[in-house]
Parts: sequence; C-alpha cells; structure tokens
Amino acid sequence: MSLLIIHCPVRPLFEEVGTDGGFNSQKEAFEWCLCETSTLHATIQSTGTGPIESMPYADEALVLMQTLDVRLIEKKVPLVKVKKLQQVLPSLIEDELLGGTDNALIYALPPLAGKSGSERTLAVMNRSWFRWLAKELDSLLSPRVRMIPDCLILPLQNATFIQPASPSSCLAFQRNDASIIYTWHQADQIGVAWIDDSEAIMLPSQLEDIQPIEWSWDWMASRAFAFSRNKEIASASLNLLLADNLARKSSKKSALPWFAHSENDSQNPISNTVSWLDHGLWVKPIRWAQYAMGSMILGVGIYTSWLAIDNWRWGRNMEISAAQFLTPETINLIAQNKNTESITQAFTKQSTNEARLKGLPTDADFTAMAGKLQQLKVALGKGSIEKMDYDGYRIDFEFKHGGDVLSSADIIAKAQSLGLKLTDLGNNRYRLQPYAGLGSS
Repeated sequence: MSLLIIHCPVRPLFEEVGTDGGFNSQKEAFEWCLCETSTLHATIQSTGTGPIESMPYADEALVLMQTLDVRLIEKKVPLVKVKKLQQVLPSLIEDELLGGTDNALIYALPPLAGKSGSERTLAVMNRSWFRWLAKELDSLLSPRVRMIPDCLILPLQNATFIQPASPSSCLAFQRNDASIIYTWHQADQIGVAWIDDSEAIMLPSQLEDIQPIEWSWDWMASRAFAFSRNKEIASASLNLLLADNLARKSSKKSALPWFAHSENDSQNPISNTVSWLDHGLWVKPIRWAQYAMGSMILGVGIYTSWLAIDNWRWGRNMEISAAQFLTPETINLIAQNKNTESITQAFTKQSTNEARLKGLPTDADFTAMAGKLQQLKVALGKGSIEKMDYDGYRIDFEFKHGGDVLSSADIIAKAQSLGLKLTDLGNNRYRLQPYAGLGSS
C-alpha cells in the first residue's frame, strides 16, 4: 500500500483571490512525499514540490494544512444536531475573531474519547483559502483523502520533555523567505502557529526548554504514518475536508472511509484481531441490524393486529348471521339478561332443542358427549372419572386422582388434537362442550 503525504503552502496574507477563485502563486508550492507502507512503518519512495496534478497515485493521501491557517479553539458547545450546531458556531466564537465570521469557516472537531460531547475543539479557517485547497485536491489521484492541521503529527509537549533527544519535537519551524514559521502542539487537538520576521530562531521564554526541529520528510513521514494508523475514534474521524458542504460535494473522496489496512489482513492475525475490535467497523452493521429488528417487530405487530381485527370481524359476522334465525323467546332471554351466553351459543342451544323436539340426534346428547369423554380419557391414559355433571348440553367432569399427572395445558392440547372443545374450570375440573369450534366467544 502507498501513502502520499502533502504539506500545503501558507496562505498569502495580501494576495487577492483571483476571478477563478484561486491563489495562483501557491499552485506550485505543494510539497509531497510518497511512502510505501507496511504494518509498522513507512518507507519514503520519492519526494517533490509542485502542483497537485503532478503528484503520483497513492492508495491513501494525508494532507497537512498549515496550522498558521487553522486556529484551534476549545469551546463548550450545545448538544444539538450537526446542522443546528453549524448554525450556532459563529455566535460562540464571534468575540474571539478580529476579522469577524463573514469569511470564516468553522468546523467542530470530533470529541475526544473519555470527554463530554459538549467539550469540543473548533477549527477556524479562511473560507476562500480552504475552498481553493479543496478544489485543488479534487485532481489528486487517490481514492481516500484526508486533511488535518500539521501540528497534530507532532508529539505532545509532555512527550517532548520526557524524551528530549527524540528525533521529533512538539515544536517545529519552517523557513519562509526572510521569516520563520513556528508550529507548537500543545494538547491532543490544540496547536498554535506564529510567524517571526527574524531569520534567527528566537523562542518565547516558556518554550526555551524545548528544542525545535525543522520540518523535514525524514521525520514527518514516520509521524504522519503513525497518525494515519491511529485507531482512536477521535483521530479516525478527524477530517477537515468535511468542514464545508461545497468542498464535500465537489470531492467525494473525503466521504469514503479513510481506514483500510495497508497489509493483507489474512496474513496478519494481530491486525485481524484489532480490526474486529474496532468500534468504527461495527457502527453501520449495528445500525442496519437495529433497522432490521425494528422492521421485524413492526411487521409482527401489524400482522398480529390484523389477525385480531379479522378474528373479531369473523365472530361479529357469525353473530349477525345467527341473530337472523333466533326465535322471539330466545331474543327476549338475551334482552332481559337472563341468558349471559353469546348470540352464537344461544342459537346453537336453540337449534339443539328444536332438533330434540323433532326426535333427531344431536352432538349435545348424552350418548355423543359420553363417547367424546371416553375417547379423551383413553387418549390421556386416565383410569376413571371422579365426578361428572350433565345439564343437557355440556358435561362438567373431574378426573380421578392417580396415574400420570398432566397439566391442564397438556389435557386441553390433547383434546384439541382430537377435535374436542375443552375448557379448564380450575381445581382439576373441566368442561366438555358440543359442536367443537362453535359457540365460543
């Protein structure tokens, strides 16, 4: 895998933006370094200076924007949506900008791990300069492009004090004509830069103990590679190209995922372990799993509700149909609340009585009901009936204790498998009803 590191030039302070929206004097001032990367380190292949169009292809591109052109400010921001936050950011830092916010582009960097979401670092950039840089980067031959302030590749100040002989420092300088540009990495997402017109290195008193280091690809390549492989959430999602909607629309590369292992995952078991534990790897699958689970729950709820409504409509239609054939005596019983049964049950009893008056056998006769009870008893393996009551329409009975103990659910399930209608009355008592499937509400 290849990594292209680009160091952007400094924004000219007194140059007016051209009619084409460009800073023509800086097109040839982009410094670049092409590295071949492996699991642990990056090897410099070639370097150069020139326009973006002249740079070689790379699998990844890390663009270092001058910290002199990015002001990083720590602020407490309201916990609102991204669009709303973008609207209130200018009012939060308006008092800290001498030139106002008219041509300022403000971007809230992702929150640091372990800190409150309201504690954010705001990056303030010149809108015209930033859009010109983003437009130039459109012609870059790389599928993944990411832009950060160049101070973030420097080690932290505390690390510099611990290792004063380190090949890099939290303070770097760059000679620019007759002046020197200093860049200082103060905290995780905080860095400052200033320009000194003197050609000699002169530092403030608080930085006298720090040995500054000049910007050089010898150490910049390794530091940039280490930052690009940082797996922390805040570092992984930090990309200044996402700061402006116009820049984001003109360059779809910035929206592509930045992280893709430089090595073949199948050849590196350690990398495999890290990738599966990476939080960013599971964000989209978890979100789609939530959508799928929510859709399934919603679908089951809708289907269950439809079944309940359809069952109610079916029962209602049966009662309406049965009501047309009720005799006046049965209607009076129902109207006077002397019969608490449903219309279907009342019609079933009425039909049974009419059949008996004509001398016809019915399913509610004692002989038919006793035969059903005997069939159920044999299927359950029960010895005998302890008690049985027959009221001319149904049988209430109780099994004699002994033998295998069966639950009421098992007994009812067995009855249903035989095509019988059985109701649990509690205390080992059951009710066998005729016309299985009818007369139930």
